[in-house]
Amino acid sequence: MAMDDIDRELEKYQEVMENEKRKKARINLLLFIVLVVVIIIFVYALLRNKAIY
Repeated sequence: MAMDDIDRELEKYQEVMENEKRKKARINLLLFIVLVVVIIIFVYALLRNKAIY
């Protein structure tokens, strides 16, 4: 393998890793939003239950 081939392979690898990082960041953001929504629903239900009793 020549140095050019190695450079090309490294560039491809870096591009794939950047894409994976973006995917993971997107998934983490989505999970965080879901967590916040679940907490808000839980707190709302708790407050509503306290208001009834």
